[in-house]
Amino acid sequence: MAIQRLVLDDVIDDDYELIAVHSSIATYRLAFILNKHLDLRLFRKKEDINFEHETHTASFPMFQYHDQFRYNMYSLLGNKFKTKIKSDTIAAEGLFASTASERAITEYLIPELKNVDYFLKVEAETSQFSSKALIENLLTIPQIVTAYAVDYTQLKSKNNLIFE
Repeated sequence: MAIQRLVLDDVIDDDYELIAVHSSIATYRLAFILNKHLDLRLFRKKEDINFEHETHTASFPMFQYHDQFRYNMYSLLGNKFKTKIKSDTIAAEGLFASTASERAITEYLIPELKNVDYFLKVEAETSQFSSKALIENLLTIPQIVTAYAVDYTQLKSKNNLIFE
């Protein structure tokens, strides 16, 4: 009787392009501008990307567009989440002794790239997609300071980019 083995040495990772975008405008405005300049139709997903922490939930906005003619999936993700939480320590003395203090917290979707404001993740099913052409188009938009490709395979927190 012959024994058959299945070898799973080659695990296929998700193949996508990750573009870092630096811009100071709000996420919804950036999505609108990308729709206008790049002929996309990004729309806000009903549920954001949420990460639970001890004291709070970090919520990162996500806009998506599935281009059925070019077989591309575009996802615009915010990298920063800012919130204020009340700390349990109460000031012992002074005029405001009975008020609880607040502290600001900033969480990042990709902590290795704290300077990046947004990520544009493009999942292309064909080889016709060119990230260089997309980056060149992004750099022509006045509201975008800079944009560049990121090698997601080198990121420690690349699992944060897996959703659905």
